[in-house]
Amino acid sequence: MIAISEEKVIDYDVTARLATDAFGSSDVVFSPERMQWLYERGFGEGTIVLSVTDDGAKVGQIALVHQTVHCGGKPCSAIQLVDLFISKDHRSPNLIRRIYKEVEQICVDRKIRFILAMPNENAKPLNARLLKLKPLLWLPVRAGITLLPPRRAQLKYSGYLKSLNAKEAVDLLSGFDTPATENGLRWYGEVMFNRINDPTRDYAVHAGADLVLISSTRKTKGLGYTLLCGFFARPLATVASASVHELVRAACFFWKRPLFAYAGVNARLPTLPGIALPARLRRPMLVQLRDFAGQTPDVTLSRFQLIDSDFV
Repeated sequence: MIAISEEKVIDYDVTARLATDAFGSSDVVFSPERMQWLYERGFGEGTIVLSVTDDGAKVGQIALVHQTVHCGGKPCSAIQLVDLFISKDHRSPNLIRRIYKEVEQICVDRKIRFILAMPNENAKPLNARLLKLKPLLWLPVRAGITLLPPRRAQLKYSGYLKSLNAKEAVDLLSGFDTPATENGLRWYGEVMFNRINDPTRDYAVHAGADLVLISSTRKTKGLGYTLLCGFFARPLATVASASVHELVRAACFFWKRPLFAYAGVNARLPTLPGIALPARLRRPMLVQLRDFAGQTPDVTLSRFQLIDSDFV
């Protein structure tokens, strides 16, 4: 008998193996350590996991990562949909509808205002049809090359997050807490530290006087590059274009990868780094949203970057 219920105690080894098998691609391997970090600490607010079982054995799930979004000056409860999978032997349109119905009911029962998602091609139409998610943002993938080293005098720190102890990292990041006046995910020092303290990936922090950049390094089709995960401005600061360029140079210099990539929107930046790639090279990334406070005007976010999702 197929049942859907909230999974209170998660076996991450089993879940990672099931997810890897369900995706059926040698390019997609789920890590138990990363799933546990993401669900329990990654965004600082925990995760609801809806498990699909067949006579008690887990065969699929969807994860609802708790987040807080500032909107109109107020903190609002949100979830982001991640890690939807069902074993090949159990997939059916009816089961998908049941899962999405459970997600919707949880949001109603727990007074969650927003559902966010960054879906793959298969999930886009399902999210729209079954959960009434609408397109919120298209994030063009931007790229560029910088060969110039940073001016060290302009940097307060540029190095691995894990080179700092927890207190040092939180103190550094706390200067760039996101204000309530900025529509977007709420970030502050401790939560940001947990977000980039991923046990399976390395991140670097590049901090100037008024701006901080979180970066990492990635490889796509054998091509290595510096990934600009997110910029955060100091509250009330006016950020200059030179500050953006300086931190990009610092990140590329640190990772020894002059090619960089960025996807996001950030109203605090005077210019976004790099140039937008044409769709034939890299299609824009879609952010979907449902607002359960339907009587309000359409929501707009002044900031949404890859670090706001589980993509990096």
